[in-house]
Amino acid sequence: MKFDKFSPVTGNDLTIFQGQSRYGVDCQDSAIDIYDLTTDKYWQDNPFPGNQLVFFNFQTGQKFEPMSRKENQFFFSVIYQNGYFYFLHAQLDQDQLTLFKYLPSQKPEIIHQMPLTGLHTLNLSLVNDRAHVWIASFNDAIDFYYPQKFSVVNEPDQSLLFIDDNKLYFEQNSDFYSDNEYEHIPDRIIIKDFNDHVLNNMQGNIILLSNGLWQKVNDSFILPYWGEQHPLNGQDRYWVTISDYTNFEDLRKSYWKNRIYPGNRLIFFDQKTGKTLSPFSAKPNICYGEAIFNDGFFYFTQVNIEANELHIFKYYPEQEAEIIFICSLNAVNLNDLYLIRSDNQVQLISNTDQNSETENSVVKGVFPEKFTLTCTESQLPLFMKNHQMYFSDYEEQYNDNGDFVKYVYYTRSKNLNNKLISKELGLYTLAPDGKWWLS
Repeated sequence: MKFDKFSPVTGNDLTIFQGQSRYGVDCQDSAIDIYDLTTDKYWQDNPFPGNQLVFFNFQTGQKFEPMSRKENQFFFSVIYQNGYFYFLHAQLDQDQLTLFKYLPSQKPEIIHQMPLTGLHTLNLSLVNDRAHVWIASFNDAIDFYYPQKFSVVNEPDQSLLFIDDNKLYFEQNSDFYSDNEYEHIPDRIIIKDFNDHVLNNMQGNIILLSNGLWQKVNDSFILPYWGEQHPLNGQDRYWVTISDYTNFEDLRKSYWKNRIYPGNRLIFFDQKTGKTLSPFSAKPNICYGEAIFNDGFFYFTQVNIEANELHIFKYYPEQEAEIIFICSLNAVNLNDLYLIRSDNQVQLISNTDQNSETENSVVKGVFPEKFTLTCTESQLPLFMKNHQMYFSDYEEQYNDNGDFVKYVYYTRSKNLNNKLISKELGLYTLAPDGKWWLS
């Protein structure tokens, strides 16, 4: 595990946008959105303190701000497309919405401006297009405002992915429960024109590759749900997902006592070759947990109900998976059981629900370290280093008027005896090159 820090460290929570691997971005707007600012009576009578948009370069350690923080200024909806970042900027006291194009270290370029009045601001955001960047709002309808004005129905089970050649590309998730029976339905791609007519309806998924292009993905067994649009953290080659994801603790519920769990499968998509790979085929009564990547290898958990065993595997695509740990299911708490990165490959932990009397959660180490640590609801395990657990944490900052300004993130570490060792400003982000950065 490699570590570095930005200078100065300011306590930002970074997002890495797919299509590039150089920059982490923080748009400090977690406590409020543009809909609140344009509809809440409080903000009609009081100035908004402003938020801040920052970019961090993982290659140089530099920090960039397209504009400094100002009162009544709100940044939101950042996307990356064709070598540039795009974001929306609202100047609330001037009733103005601006679409900016930006590359860190350069001056932001105005692409389009319009009044905020008259826009539906619920879920107002940007949409990718190879030729343009679209401004749209999402409610019962999807209302497009730029570069053209039109509306289509916003179907509840469909998500708009992008626009290309005057066609709208949606992904449809059709899983459902019927008479207490869960049924996984493979995802579908729905293509519509601007008049809301369906042009094509086909099985599959579409993902955004690191070169900025979208690619349709098929799988011969069952189509996966790809989730967030980026490869697995710590590397930029493989997407990793689970066909028909199931929580381990659900396997112990009464529903499965009289049924055979059909099994799921861990699926790797190599965006360099286009291959879809799996370490194992799907088998009844075998369930896989989410994978992580650390120091050149993928690690994942497997629960075998019939054998009553939990396995941890070390794996790299097109190589044989290696078992590094086996234990009985009776020896572990399956509730929120998952892997985190460690300087000793990985650490298997489980989280218990928050204790209402102490307001603490309990994190238990299963393998290779065994421990019991307490943490608050705001603290989340990040990684293990030198026999210490590192947690993310945050504090809320307010101005003199009592208005929320931003979240400031901290990292805490505890030894395995539950003693607090350190608290430092900044949150660690795992960059695509495998290095942890404190921002």
